[in-house]
Amino acid sequence: EGGTLARLCLEAPLPPATMASLTPQPMSPRPTYEEVLRLRAASAKQSAEKMAAAPAAAAPANAPQPPPQPPHPPPPAAASAPAPSPPAVAPAPVAAPAKPVAEPAFTDAEVEVLRTPLAPSEWCGSELHERALAYMRSRRDAAVLADPSLAPTVEMASDLRLWRFLVATAFKGGDAASMYVEALRWRKRNGTDATRADLRAANPSFFTARATSLETPLLTEQDAAVFAARPRTFFTKSAGGGGELLLDRGGNLLFIEVPASADAAAVCALGADAFLASELRTQELLQLVLDELSTRQDRLPLLFPGLDF
Repeated sequence: EGGTLARLCLEAPLPPATMASLTPQPMSPRPTYEEVLRLRAASAKQSAEKMAAAPAAAAPANAPQPPPQPPHPPPPAAASAPAPSPPAVAPAPVAAPAKPVAEPAFTDAEVEVLRTPLAPSEWCGSELHERALAYMRSRRDAAVLADPSLAPTVEMASDLRLWRFLVATAFKGGDAASMYVEALRWRKRNGTDATRADLRAANPSFFTARATSLETPLLTEQDAAVFAARPRTFFTKSAGGGGELLLDRGGNLLFIEVPASADAAAVCALGADAFLASELRTQELLQLVLDELSTRQDRLPLLFPGLDF
């Protein structure tokens, strides 16, 4: 059961083989920590100088200026009332960028700086982070201008999602942007945006009121049948059918599978189409949960898979 698996996971570390497979390999040559700090400081200084040199908009000299806002401000300490649900689709760009953003080329030392954890609320103060994200945004907007049906949801359009594509491609901007645009096409073909809307509607307390549990982690009876035939969990079950998320001490999401208990006959009886549709719903929910945790924690939490034999 989910509760037993949660205790096992929280009381004992993951197997060494699993941890090894999740550990990124160091680059060679690897800069020292002091070099990383120097590069980060230089990046922040460059960004500040650009902002100071930018011409200010025409306004009275004594007019108050609003403070600059980061793209992802930290979440409030507490929420007294449910926040309104964000729109399903992000606003589409109204015109092509006046000047195409060049694909960034990062040195090994710069990639190490980008790999070093930095709160998303601080990305706007880093020239390196902004250079990578500016290119991703321009490719996103160009794709939507060429085909408005690719307009992403607010989560898919966010810097948090764009950044995960950069991480997945070792900060090769062209590869990351191409993968991202293909993901938009894939979502369109599979109707994933509609699944996203259903999942958010079924779990309003988690996505709008900062609850720590999901009201409906398994959206359909089909999903429950798949989880029973192929036992796994990322939540502890409650009497009402909801579930408390399984998080490690660092705030990362745990996903535990029990392959020895899988019922192959039951999986086959479900049929390939039903099984695949359930898998896609589960993966979309996991990504939405990671997005929400990222906003709450002002960091990029990970999904740690584990096997329970």
